[in-house]
Amino acid sequence: MVKFDKLSVTGRLNAVSGHVDKGDFVHVLGTNGAGKSSLLSAIAGLLELDSGLVLLNGLSIVDYSLPQLASFRCFQEQQQSSAFALTVSEVLYFFSECYDLPADLENALELTNLMHKPLNQLSGGEARRVHIARTLLQVWPAIKQGQAIILLDEPTQGLDFKHQHLLFSLLARLSDSGSAVVVNHHDLNLCQQYANKIWLLQQGQIVKTMGSLQSISNDDLSHIFSCCIRFAIDEAGNKIFQTYLE
Repeated sequence: MVKFDKLSVTGRLNAVSGHVDKGDFVHVLGTNGAGKSSLLSAIAGLLELDSGLVLLNGLSIVDYSLPQLASFRCFQEQQQSSAFALTVSEVLYFFSECYDLPADLENALELTNLMHKPLNQLSGGEARRVHIARTLLQVWPAIKQGQAIILLDEPTQGLDFKHQHLLFSLLARLSDSGSAVVVNHHDLNLCQQYANKIWLLQQGQIVKTMGSLQSISNDDLSHIFSCCIRFAIDEAGNKIFQTYLE
């Protein structure tokens, strides 16, 4: 569904290449400044490139009209705010003309009790859930057909533990239905539990691609994240990661 080749942006991306297939749930990990947000913005077609090419469904992203692109590709930025006292219901209707939230979204994001509240008076985590719903509603018809490309920049930022898992469980189901999902974040344990493809970024390049963190050593992870990382094995045989300073 997505292929990108030698994407370069001075100081941000360094000839980075990769692909996202139908059904992939890609987790992008790396330190601050590694290029995670820049890569998602580039794939979305929202970052001016010095060089490189992005293909969506075999067609260059620049050949799509904005309405065509918006019908199947969505992107949520990391930083979002609202200067107006629009209610949650009004915000969602403004972006999607939909008053009835699909059951899958309501079950994961639990917005019913927030619908009448002004968006700019919500907590950070509540507002994050609204913006995620707004982003997914934009391409909901494509999601139902298993043809969406979903790009979320640090979607778990501000979410409590419960809603982190509810969100990633939803995104995993959407990828299982055929859509391509790419997220970036900083939680190795969430990555281990939900990802079926992982990109590790360092200095604007994908330095390792894998299907699971089971296949990488503590030393390699510690080097990439400039932080000591170790793991224990739980009763189910899964790695549980812990980070610390020397």
